Amino acid sequence: MKYVSIDIETTGISVDNCDILEFGAILDDLNDIVPIETLPSYHCYFVKDTYQGEPYALSMHPAIFRRIANREDGYKYVNAMKFGHGFKCFLKLNGFEEKHDRVTINVAGKNFGGFDLQFLNRKTDLSKHVQIRHKIIDPAILYLNKGDEVLPGLDECKYRAGLNAHVAHNALDDARDVVRLVRKKLIGRV
Repeated sequence: MKYVSIDIETTGISVDNCDILEFGAILDDLNDIVPIETLPSYHCYFVKDTYQGEPYALSMHPAIFRRIANREDGYKYVNAMKFGHGFKCFLKLNGFEEKHDRVTINVAGKNFGGFDLQFLNRKTDLSKHVQIRHKIIDPAILYLNKGDEVLPGLDECKYRAGLNAHVAHNALDDARDVVRLVRKKLIGRV
């Protein structure tokens, strides 16, 4: 099965009052396992004149803000309302088919349905260009243990999978971590 591991970084948890800073996606195919470092990836920063957010989340991303402010070379900077078309083009270049002006994808992501998708639907034009299937692979359910009172976070999932539990809070690295977790649980190796 082909799927896209997606992660975003935001300025907070309120979709009404916060912004998306960064988007990362990794394409994987569970029927054709290649080294994770060679998987196609899409990465960009969302640019705007001002950002709104929550102090804790804002303090987590000084490097992202410096990169955006200086428009460091080697990175993609996009307007959120022009993001969807570029991502769709990337998907088409990597074998996904367009039907009725949209590409349909399977998605994996830690809390993607409850968090990332809400931001992407409200703050970008993604839904005009990409159809996300309703069934989402969330590694939290794959690493749930008997007796848990809440679903484990990404760091706990990585720990339970025997991986380094550090979470980068970088969209592309976190999307790669989801691929590692999915592979480890579903095919038994990273």
